Amino acid sequence: MEKHGRAATNNQASESPPRKVAKVISVCDYCDKQFTARGLSMHQKKCAKKQECDKAAAKKTRSYRFSFINEAIHEEILSFLNNQTLTKMQMITGDHFQQCNSSLARYCCKCENDSPVVRHSLCRQCLSDSKHQFNGRIAKRCAKDKFGMREVHFNSIDKPDTYPYYSCKTLEDYMLSTFGSKKEWLLQIAKVDIRKKKTRSTRRQNRERKYALKRAALGFAAFVRAIGFKGADEEVLEKCKQRFVVLEAKLEERGLFLRDDSVPCKIFVTTGHGSVEAVVDAVAGTA
Repeated sequence: MEKHGRAATNNQASESPPRKVAKVISVCDYCDKQFTARGLSMHQKKCAKKQECDKAAAKKTRSYRFSFINEAIHEEILSFLNNQTLTKMQMITGDHFQQCNSSLARYCCKCENDSPVVRHSLCRQCLSDSKHQFNGRIAKRCAKDKFGMREVHFNSIDKPDTYPYYSCKTLEDYMLSTFGSKKEWLLQIAKVDIRKKKTRSTRRQNRERKYALKRAALGFAAFVRAIGFKGADEEVLEKCKQRFVVLEAKLEERGLFLRDDSVPCKIFVTTGHGSVEAVVDAVAGTA
């Protein structure tokens, strides 16, 4: 009987299902989601937050520090370096060097000799050594743009037989002797370039303003005819036109139009009574 009982017990144990082993749960360090060990490795290959962290880490500039026992020696070494080299050192080390002016790099050739660009993003020497056709001369107009030269500078140089084309070497030697160093020469180039861009911007703004006034004059003439405004001298009409231009611009900002059947518009343009804001609000209320 005892043997039969043991056999029955063994049969029941063999028929019962085996216990399941609990899975190990791991948490993603980037998004805090839970996965199995296998699932975590697969997830991190596609985890958006992990990819963002990896990109941010890759963008960080590696910083280097150069240790010098004597600060005077450090300054002396920096004095031997040109502006483009100092610009690169600033990018690498994260330091700021007083002698460096990184904004001047845009005017220089990639050969890193602080040489001004002449053509095709190359300086005179690099242009001569390149596949581009270059006879060593540039036009006077080009010299003004690329070398920062002004008319007073040309007056100090003998007019060549190839005028208006000048020898680049002659112009470079003159500018270096005039300004004393390449950096000072580059500062002159930058100053001329900034002045030229400001002049162009002013001319463009003047053209746009003139066009706007011309368009406004046509609109004002039509407005005056529509409201039957007569008997005013030129001075009064000019003031009316100025108010018309201001009011029209303010209405356009609100997506509205200056209507000749609007009483507030008529009164403001012809008499100047009231404020622009009040007229705009009145027109907006009736729109």
